[in-house]
Amino acid sequence: MAVRYTKDMAKAVRSIKPPVKDLILDIVKHPDYIGLRVYEGNVMQYEINQRADIMQYLLLVRQLVETYGSRCEIEGVKYESRK
Repeated sequence: MAVRYTKDMAKAVRSIKPPVKDLILDIVKHPDYIGLRVYEGNVMQYEINQRADIMQYLLLVRQLVETYGSRCEIEGVKYESRK
């Protein structure tokens, strides 16, 4: 099954407000799933309660993407810069 990330999906994802300012979330299309890529350095700058809110947000976005019929995974990446 081909994985698709449509304009409707993108619009729905953007409609969910991130719990913190400046959260970096990249949506990456892989051959068999859509990845929600977050960066360790970005997430770890927030306090523990905010990180818990970020995880809830990511789970909600993953669930939303899956309602469109695409497998979705959260990908944590070590990073200092997204250059």
